Amino acid sequence: MLYLIDGYNLLHAMGVLTGQVGPTGLERARLNLLGVLCGALGADAANVTVIFDAANPPRGVPAQFDYHGLKVWFAVEQEQADDLIEQLIRKASAPKNLTVVSDDRRIQQAGRRRQCVVQGCEEFLEALQKRRRERKPKPNTETIKPLGVSSTETQHWLEEFADLADDPDLKELFDPHGFLEDGGKQ
Repeated sequence: MLYLIDGYNLLHAMGVLTGQVGPTGLERARLNLLGVLCGALGADAANVTVIFDAANPPRGVPAQFDYHGLKVWFAVEQEQADDLIEQLIRKASAPKNLTVVSDDRRIQQAGRRRQCVVQGCEEFLEALQKRRRERKPKPNTETIKPLGVSSTETQHWLEEFADLADDPDLKELFDPHGFLEDGGKQ
């Protein structure tokens, strides 16, 4: 399944963009979203295109680039991301295999006209969260390293190395100043 995501629309649904944010706030929000998507989708991120409005695109960033497998587009030549998303929906060679993610009615209608799968942002976020939970490896109790040493194991090793306590070379190595025998006095 291929995904076409209305980036700022999804960020608003996530509650990341509320009120006025400056250019650095937008950049952080975008990177946060891209990181969340990469983390949740893993290798499937290569099937995702995220579209952002580009009234003020980041300096030095191309209109299209790859972010850890995700395709990221800024709608530089369009008035807004909606126009670019609609254009991509119209050009889709297999629209039934395309999932359009947006709460924008215009985009949803364009997707439905081409028989795309249409998901609202909340629905997509819930599916993403479910997928993230499923991707987390469950701890394998057989491979978990125990914290500390059991009293049985401690006793075993004390008995195993008991004869070393009287070895003068080891005493000199581990207590060269004689602190252990004379209580800290020389």
